[in-house]
Amino acid sequence: MEFIANALNGNFLSNVLPAPSDEVDGVLAAIAYGSNFNDEKGDFIGHCIANRYRLDIWMRYDHTVPVALPLLWRLLRHHKDNIFCNLVPDVLHSKVIWWRGYGAYIGSANLSDRAWVSNIEAGVFLTEADLQDNGMHIELENFFESLRSFEQVFPLDEDVIKELAKIEAARKGLQNIGKELRKKPSWEGPAFSEKKKAWDRRKEKFRREWHDALAHLQSIGEQLRTHRPRWVEEDVPLTWQVDQYLHAYYYNHVGEANRKPFEDYFAKNRRNPNAAVSAMLTWWAGTDTPPSNEDYTFYDGAPYIREHLSRDNVLNLTQAEFAGVCERTHATRDHVIKMKLAALGRPDLKTLSREERLPLYAGWLLQQRNAMGWSVLQLLNYVLYGGRNEDLWERLYIASHDKNYSLPHYGLNSMAELVGWALPEVTPPRNGRTSKALRALGFDVKVY
Repeated sequence: MEFIANALNGNFLSNVLPAPSDEVDGVLAAIAYGSNFNDEKGDFIGHCIANRYRLDIWMRYDHTVPVALPLLWRLLRHHKDNIFCNLVPDVLHSKVIWWRGYGAYIGSANLSDRAWVSNIEAGVFLTEADLQDNGMHIELENFFESLRSFEQVFPLDEDVIKELAKIEAARKGLQNIGKELRKKPSWEGPAFSEKKKAWDRRKEKFRREWHDALAHLQSIGEQLRTHRPRWVEEDVPLTWQVDQYLHAYYYNHVGEANRKPFEDYFAKNRRNPNAAVSAMLTWWAGTDTPPSNEDYTFYDGAPYIREHLSRDNVLNLTQAEFAGVCERTHATRDHVIKMKLAALGRPDLKTLSREERLPLYAGWLLQQRNAMGWSVLQLLNYVLYGGRNEDLWERLYIASHDKNYSLPHYGLNSMAELVGWALPEVTPPRNGRTSKALRALGFDVKVY
């Protein structure tokens, strides 16, 4: 955690912008007020564009024109670069930026040169590990999902900017003049108008998205029946084949090395995702060898997880066996490298490899308990076997979003991946990489 106070402590918000080597799964921001920066290439928006991050930003709309017109035009102009702005009438006053997978700023800084450089501001930057430590990632996820759900929120477009330009011209700098010209009604905020419980609304949205993505995965699975490479044995479950087809596509055809601009591919393929799938199926079927070690998953990783997370075994895993599960879970391997070594019991060290971290992580996680006193093994037993297969989506949502059930540093992607390896007859695995690959192919799914 870092305190951001600009010149007062020499730590500016620009200091915590992710480096090109940092993994960022998209940027979410809710910043009430804004104006253009002097350096458009190096500011927050320019940074997102340069690094090809998708930015979803919510800003304020009212008769005082809280976001400067040049900034609004700039945001609209860069819609083609995956910059998406929505406007919240009257009540938005937050200053939050979440670089998903990297960390979040929460403080007082608006989107302006003064706020980022010369104003006296106060805020904190929390790394992704900090967010995971105290469940703040769940709170941020819920915060932005709430912003998405309000019917009063609307997308930025040219007509809105022209309307605000008329209001600004009429106001001539006075506070209330121009209010009668606005077309959108005043909003008193969610406490006065929202009747349905936020939890139910978010859960229902998750259900719809989850089943839409599942339909895409099942469709790809059906096509894989006739596009199986010679090195894939016939008895490998189709759900596993779907995941590893997407794995191979993502690591061999999306970007180069660590640069994976999946949103650019989404923009290119969204008009015809089936054509993109078909082209990659032809490539996949013609491979003579595993493109990126998919055979290890088919014949070691997935069978190991399926055996050890069976109904008879899941509650009785030893630490070594659970470490083996963690080592074979892609999402967990990605997450553990971001954890602080102090949390893993090694504050004396500055660096540890992923392979060295995983056994420490498994031992640490087995000691954690949720609000109901459950261990991670009891939580997995609940997700896998705590009800009907048709309700698996709901148990995943509860286990990852309900603070009574959730555990620190063990989220949706790890659990949703595991259920696919453990229950291939029920569902394919799904983790962040699965979702990114689907988006790259042109499917409008969410990356969790």
